[in-house]
Amino acid sequence: MALDVELFQGEDRQLVRTEPLIALLKPVFEAETAPFSGRPRFVLRLRNDPGPDTYQGDQTQLTNLRADFGYIHVAIHMEGRVVYQKPYSVNGLVGPVLARLARQIAPEERRWAFRIAGLPSPEDMPEGEESAQRLPPVVVGTDDIDTSRSTRLAFGIRPAAEPQIPLLDLAEHGVELTDTEAPVTVLLGAGVRRRLMEMELSTEIEEGGFLVGRAFRRADTPELHAVIVDEVLPAEHSGASLTHFTFTGDSFGAMNRTLGDRQLVGWYHTHLFQTERTIGLSRTDIDLHRDTFRRPWQVAALINLTSRRRILTCYASSDDWMAPCPIRNLDDDADKHRSAHPSLGHH
Repeated sequence: MALDVELFQGEDRQLVRTEPLIALLKPVFEAETAPFSGRPRFVLRLRNDPGPDTYQGDQTQLTNLRADFGYIHVAIHMEGRVVYQKPYSVNGLVGPVLARLARQIAPEERRWAFRIAGLPSPEDMPEGEESAQRLPPVVVGTDDIDTSRSTRLAFGIRPAAEPQIPLLDLAEHGVELTDTEAPVTVLLGAGVRRRLMEMELSTEIEEGGFLVGRAFRRADTPELHAVIVDEVLPAEHSGASLTHFTFTGDSFGAMNRTLGDRQLVGWYHTHLFQTERTIGLSRTDIDLHRDTFRRPWQVAALINLTSRRRILTCYASSDDWMAPCPIRNLDDDADKHRSAHPSLGHH
């Protein structure tokens, strides 16, 4: 089914232009199609996942009137194969194109709206055609405990003792740091980088899990930390969708059974499209990390998936924000003596 984009002008939303969606998007992907011969065939799949309802451009505000279909998966076929595919937010992909078109139509107008015509209403969606997701399992056999009433409970509750954190000399691992103020330096043990870069990951929903290893204080600056990641554990009993990943208590229970004498040094999850922020983590990601992974040395690893590569970036709590962490691969490879970098990726 061909989809059109309707553009509305002003507060009273007068329809001023209707354009085929594919025609609007083709110039956006010229760089992706240039290396190939022939005519590109676009396959667009809109997802019934609510997204942002407003795109804020330079002096132009666009309201998405069908924000219930907030995400779109773009696949480009050329030379008999898929040469590019990636999900986007509708606002992030269509918004800049429409903002330029709006300025051409009426440069003085600031308020615009758009909608993708021909989409079904939510109640008309066929059963089983909802957005891809994995619902977290229902937790049974649990109870809530009000710790503020602990003096009247039949048992006591007290904070667990903080683990003893040994010192680690990063120079012994060939690490030459240029960012000495990073709260945590991440060292990837044997096989961990390969695991993160090559493990099977969904392109339909976010995936995630735990980083297991050992935590240290830096010998050169003891108030800063370093972690060695020894193993990557995909989370069990988790929930996920295109835009969210959720741990459950059972996720942590399954992880604890394999933890042994190692430490939970952090967590990881994937993003299927680039965020519109200077930091890769979403607000939900930051809240999850600060509420759940409270040790100063625990890190949040983000794997950004694109059609051609994965990019790994790690973050740690720093004051009221999340700071990027240098990453060093400890595998015996050609870059053994390369300095730490804030991200790793492969093509």
